[in-house]
Amino acid sequence: MAREVKLPKLGQTMEEGTIVNTLVKIGDKVSRGDVLFEVETDKATLEVESPADGFVKAILVENGETLPVNTPILILGEENETVEIETRPSGKPAAAPAKPDAGKSAAKVHTPPPSEAAETPGPTTRVVRMPKLGQTMEEGTIVTILVQVGDEVKKSDVLFEVETDKATLEVESPADGCVKAILIDVGQTVPVNEPLLVLADRDEQVPQRFITALVHEGTAPAETVPEHVTAEEHAAAAPETMPSSPPPKPTAPMEPAERLFATPRAKLIAQELGIDLRGVTPANAIRIVEADVRRAAQSAQKAAPPVTAAQYTLGQKIPLNRLQRIVAEKMLWSKQNIPCFYLNIRADVTELVALRAKLNKTAPVKLSFNDFILRALAIGMQHYPIMTGQLDGDFIRLAASLDFGLAISTEQGLVAPIVRNCGTKSVYDIAAYCKELIERTRSGKLSLDDLEGGCITVSNLGGFGIESFIPIVVPGQTSILGVGAIIDTVVPSDGNLLVRKLMTLTLSVNHKVVNGAEAAQFLDFVKKQLEHPDTLLD
Repeated sequence: MAREVKLPKLGQTMEEGTIVNTLVKIGDKVSRGDVLFEVETDKATLEVESPADGFVKAILVENGETLPVNTPILILGEENETVEIETRPSGKPAAAPAKPDAGKSAAKVHTPPPSEAAETPGPTTRVVRMPKLGQTMEEGTIVTILVQVGDEVKKSDVLFEVETDKATLEVESPADGCVKAILIDVGQTVPVNEPLLVLADRDEQVPQRFITALVHEGTAPAETVPEHVTAEEHAAAAPETMPSSPPPKPTAPMEPAERLFATPRAKLIAQELGIDLRGVTPANAIRIVEADVRRAAQSAQKAAPPVTAAQYTLGQKIPLNRLQRIVAEKMLWSKQNIPCFYLNIRADVTELVALRAKLNKTAPVKLSFNDFILRALAIGMQHYPIMTGQLDGDFIRLAASLDFGLAISTEQGLVAPIVRNCGTKSVYDIAAYCKELIERTRSGKLSLDDLEGGCITVSNLGGFGIESFIPIVVPGQTSILGVGAIIDTVVPSDGNLLVRKLMTLTLSVNHKVVNGAEAAQFLDFVKKQLEHPDTLLD
């Protein structure tokens, strides 16, 4: 007897899934546990297995279609069983009661008329959407497009580089295929699950109307494209609003009554730069993105050179970049939610300065003062593990490993990636790790793992001549150490006046986790380690 296979709930938070690959065809014999579909959820791309043995009588979904959980997606039956397929109001096939008929071996399925078939993507077409690359990610900005229309790609090939709220990450291809359409542009900020690219076999023709519907999926007004209507259904239901061929690039400003298709990011930048979107020509002939707006702004200014930090003028309005906004939000949260106290101490690092200079003459990797500071913190936290703690309900949870943040200044703003396992590393290992980490940070090649966790962060402004400052604790950590410049200072010693090299350390501490006495002992211990640097080489 025929049975419907419904889209299963593949995770606790799953409410819908997008069919990205259909692995069977009508007439195939399948066994219980065979994979029928690959489905993209809000977490990952997962497999839908057959719940029973049988023959595929009807496939009720198409690649690229997004469906709620428990929607029928396929019908299984006996080899000689006939299944009648009705038509839903949306135009999609739906299962009808099965009628045994020993004389027939094929299922009757809905065959769309030629005009409808011409607008329906083929079986190998799959839409690559913006993945959720981190727990807090809601959108990402396209910084690099690494493929072109017509390129052949393999599964796991990198398609895009995307800047998220954490780092610049890579979007990989979920399957082999040929790039049929790229739906976004560099500089565009795209919400999670919005279409990015269309893949299909090289010989398969993807209808332009289907591609246009995907492009407009996130830009058309809500009353035009209801949330529960897929791009394919919208394209079939509203031919007057979805042209079957790409619109030509406008050669003159659009008329006021004409609908403007522009990304939210493009609209924001246009408002900040005073650009009329009606006069902007989209490079991809479909919708206006940030790059189009900036190009129009440059033309209006007669290709004037971009403003740099040294060229800022009084009264100028400078838009925040994504990283600056994120840092501002986190620091505000920290000041509002973390009750901090602050400790200052001065360390005599005269011997440390001499030791570093000596070691760097032969060291395989150049040692910085930060490397010695990270090593001193690791030894200090092994003696005072409460400094690694985090409030966890009615408990203080101590860290399993000594992972420390290192504040690094980049062109986009401040980033504090994590130096892992400092408790097991020598000062040379720390130096090598930090060197590679700094290079990846400044080239935008950090991973999510580089940015999550940590017990403490080191922020060193000594290179700018700052003698002391009070840093703000990074949310999720217990403390942060502000390191000032090394200053030649006259100090008394046994009735004599000596010139010593002193460095001010300022520790900001979460009072929910650590009290003043514990933090003071820890900071004094770290100071003594820096004043006797031979201990840091053990």
